[in-house]
Amino acid sequence: MENEADFLKNEKPNEYEASFTVTGKISVEIKADSREDAERQARAMLDDEEFGYDIDDVTDVDFDWVNKTRPMFLVRRNGVNMQVSHIEETDIPRQPDERGF
Repeated sequence: MENEADFLKNEKPNEYEASFTVTGKISVEIKADSREDAERQARAMLDDEEFGYDIDDVTDVDFDWVNKTRPMFLVRRNGVNMQVSHIEETDIPRQPDERGF
């Protein structure tokens, strides 16, 4: 296994990740032939990326935590160039590509 020091590391200076928990309510009108059909349509909205959750009434927002953003390592894994937060035994160090770090 390569040593961590052999890999280029993006320390992400001055970057932090904050987590919030938001509780609220979303109401939409659904046209359907039956209650069962309306429930089916409503459940399908959970997986619809176009649905775009727009919270009408936020009832609670809690601050959870702040952590330093994890450094990312430039690796070649299974023939693919990528940035990862954890190095695996088979990872190979690489240089930045056309996309930068």
